[in-house]
Amino acid sequence: VMDTLSFADLTLNLSTGELSCNGSTLKLNFKEKDIMKIFLVSPDSVVSKETLLNKVWGYDSEATDNNVEAYISFIRKKLKFLNSLVTIKNFQKTGYKLEATK
Repeated sequence: VMDTLSFADLTLNLSTGELSCNGSTLKLNFKEKDIMKIFLVSPDSVVSKETLLNKVWGYDSEATDNNVEAYISFIRKKLKFLNSLVTIKNFQKTGYKLEATK
């Protein structure tokens, strides 16, 4: 069973929700972990807000694009805190994608 997902210098432990980078580790909350998992499963794909809303909050949810934006912002702060090379790039009108600076 794949217990971890990695991209560039980041590793996400799926059972603990811990995001690690260069020896530093942070715990993600439930939704942050779900969002990161979606990105890490297909790091080369642009993920739409709609996809994130449906997969993370569920089809029946009252959540909106603002919820997605807020969580993306939380995750960006955590990536920055970890000094990761990975950032979440925003594609206007399309969605988000992981990017690693060399």
